[in-house]
Amino acid sequence: MTWRDEYAGRLASAEEAVSIVESGDRVVIPLTEQPMALVAALIARGPELSDVTISISTPGFDVGALLDAGFHVEVENFIGPNARAYENEGIAPYLPLGFSLTFKTNDERPDIAKPIDVALVTVTPPHENGMLGFGPQPWFKRAYARRANRVIAEVNPSLIRTFGDCFLPVDAFDRLVEMNPPKATRESLMESVSGFEDEKRRELEQIIQQVDPVRLAPMAPRFGLLDIRRLKTLLGLDDPPPAAVAIAENVKKLIRHGSTIQIGVGTPATYLPKLGVFDDKLDLGLHTELTVPGIGHLVDAGVINGSRKTIHKNKAVAVAWSGSDDRDFAVIDGNPKFELYEPDYLLDPWLIAQNHQQVGMNNALSVDLIGQINSESVFGGQMYNGIGGQPETHMGALYSRGGRAITLLYSTAADGAISRIVPRLAEGEIVTIPRFWADTIVTEYGIAELAGRNHRERAEALIAIAHPDFRAELRADAAKWIPG
Repeated sequence: MTWRDEYAGRLASAEEAVSIVESGDRVVIPLTEQPMALVAALIARGPELSDVTISISTPGFDVGALLDAGFHVEVENFIGPNARAYENEGIAPYLPLGFSLTFKTNDERPDIAKPIDVALVTVTPPHENGMLGFGPQPWFKRAYARRANRVIAEVNPSLIRTFGDCFLPVDAFDRLVEMNPPKATRESLMESVSGFEDEKRRELEQIIQQVDPVRLAPMAPRFGLLDIRRLKTLLGLDDPPPAAVAIAENVKKLIRHGSTIQIGVGTPATYLPKLGVFDDKLDLGLHTELTVPGIGHLVDAGVINGSRKTIHKNKAVAVAWSGSDDRDFAVIDGNPKFELYEPDYLLDPWLIAQNHQQVGMNNALSVDLIGQINSESVFGGQMYNGIGGQPETHMGALYSRGGRAITLLYSTAADGAISRIVPRLAEGEIVTIPRFWADTIVTEYGIAELAGRNHRERAEALIAIAHPDFRAELRADAAKWIPG
C-alpha cells in the first residue's frame, strides 16, 4: 500500500471524523490555525457526549460555544480575547504550562498526566514524499499529534510550505478532512463588512485593501468583535507611537553585532524591526518563539544570517511564523533559510542559552521597584493572556554567554493615568519573571540595569525611567517600604 492509498483510506467528512471522539475523552486543540470545521462538527455532537474536556490554547472563536454544548473547557498557555472572560469567571480554568515543560508529565510521569485522547489539528496537503506539514504556525500541533491516542486533521491547501522538524507521515493520522475554502477576494471581504457602522467599516475597508485576502479570510467571521487597533498592530499596519520610537532607540544601544535575537509578541516589541533597531547590525541570528513584522525582510536582506550562531547555524529558527506580515510570508514560503521546531525542544532555556549573545526582548504590563515583572495580569490578578514563551526565552537569554534579557514596557497605561512602574505589585498580581531573574528594563525614558543591584539600587534605577509625573510618588513609596 502506498502513502496515497493510506491517505485516501483516511479521508472523511468532518462529521464522520469527530465520531471517534468518545464520552470521557480529553480533546486538545493547539493554538493558531484551528480546524474550525472539526470544531463545529464537535460542537454539534455535544448533546450526545458526556464529560468531555476541551483543552484549547488561544482560541480563535468564542469558547462559550463549547461551554453551551456541554463540554468542560480549560485554556492552556495563552488565553486571548475569546477565552479571557470565561477564565476570569472561573468556568474555563487556565493551565499554566511552560512551553518546554508541556509534556513532562506525559513523557515522564504518566501516572499523574492528563490524557491526550484526541488531538484536532490543521495540516498541509501531503508533499511528494507523503509527509504532511503543519503550516507556518505549527506550535504544538505536531507534538500533540505524536502523543495523542487519536488524531484528526483538517487538510488546508492554503498553508505555505515550510522547513524544519514540522512534518508527520500519513499513518500518524486517524482521520483526514479535506478543506476547500472558497477563494477569498477583497470584494467578498468588503461585502462582509458592509453592514458595520461607518467608522469601523471604513477602518476595516482600509485594512482589506492592504492585506492579502487569504490571510484575512479566517478572521472575517470575527470582524465585528475585533479591536481594530490591535488588529492593525498584529498585521503590522499601525504607526508606532512616540513612546515606542523612544523605546526602540534605547533598545538599539543594547544590541551588539553577532547577537542572536528573540522578540516577543505585542507592544512595544512588535515595532522594533519597523523602527530600524537592527538595520545597522551585522551577522544577527534568530532563535525565537514567533516573529514580529519585518523579521522575514531582515533575513532576506542579510541582516539576520545566523553566521555567528552556536546552534542551528545559518538558519532562522522559530516555533511558528506567527506575527509575520505579508512581505515576511512571501520571503518565508518555500525558503530553506527558515526552519520550524517543536516548542518543547526549541524553547528549552538550556538550548537557547547555548546561542552566542542571545538577546531576549519581551513585553511587560508592570514592574515593581524590586524588579518583579508582571506580563499576565491586570486589576489585581485578573488573567489577561498567559505566560507564552516569555519565561523560557528570558531565562535562555539571561544564561547565554554574553546574553541579555530585556523587558520592554511603556511607562504609563490608561492614557497616562497609571504608572506601569509601581511600588509593589498589587495583591493577586502574577509574577511572570521573579526579581532574581530580572535583567534589563527599558521604557521610553531610559534603561534600568537591574542585574547585580540591590533592592534600593533597583528602585532608584526604575524610578529614573518611570514617567516624570510619577517619580516623586514612587520615591516616597520606596522610602516607606524598601530599607536603606
